[in-house]
Amino acid sequence: MKLSSQSRAFVPRALQPAARSVYHGLFRLQLRARCWYADHSGAADVTGLPLPPALLRYRVSELLGRDEFLNIGEGCARLIEEHLGSMGVDLARTRRVLDFGCGCGRTLRWFLRECPDVEFHGADVDEEAIEWCRANLKSARFLRNDPLPPLPYPDLHFDVIYCLSVFTHLDEDMQDSWLAELSRLLAPGGVLLLTVHGDRAADALDPDGRATLQTSGFVHRRSRKLKGMVPDWYQTTWHSREYIERRLATWFDDIRYEALPGGMQAIVLARQKEF
Repeated sequence: MKLSSQSRAFVPRALQPAARSVYHGLFRLQLRARCWYADHSGAADVTGLPLPPALLRYRVSELLGRDEFLNIGEGCARLIEEHLGSMGVDLARTRRVLDFGCGCGRTLRWFLRECPDVEFHGADVDEEAIEWCRANLKSARFLRNDPLPPLPYPDLHFDVIYCLSVFTHLDEDMQDSWLAELSRLLAPGGVLLLTVHGDRAADALDPDGRATLQTSGFVHRRSRKLKGMVPDWYQTTWHSREYIERRLATWFDDIRYEALPGGMQAIVLARQKEF
């Protein structure tokens, strides 16, 4: 959320940084008020599992509604199953799966119900979300990870690793560190599934940002409105298709890129190299 061009026109340039600070502070204040209301407005969960608090829900999607949280989570689960199937993977027949960047379990909760024989793990930097998952999604194993690797798992531990809306927030050094670590954790032939911003998401960039994306394939920008609500390194990242495919090829084979309807997101899959 930014000051509109009309608003900026009435604010002297010297005062615009202070105005932005006040504006984003008010945004965070009204968000917390909306979260309080959402947590006290009733509604039930159809999955039989507890629902996380509204602020935890907001952190994964910038939405507060219970139905939205459940519908998007189920939709993500279906997309993961569909795209893993295109790689010859039946999630219900795997041994061990990692949801890297699991948040408060928006997607993972669906798999816990549908794949009871699979050992599911969730990892995230958000300690509050992880504590909630441990207390409420007890059939999976959760840990809070540091912003940089390693994770405390042995080599070749997982058959599938999926990470939704993780690499859309990391700078280039963090991205490469985590791709190397996830490669370490995947068994030979295992599949990594991640999401990146699609072509239409680049419309949010200014002309300089779009030019940088076209020439280098990678743009990382800071967000003011969530300052104080997420770690300082957690910002917004755009990748071109050519860039992410080339980067993944350092560690993986059989790389596939598919833009999702609407073009705002794309799913990228890659297979762990056979040793």
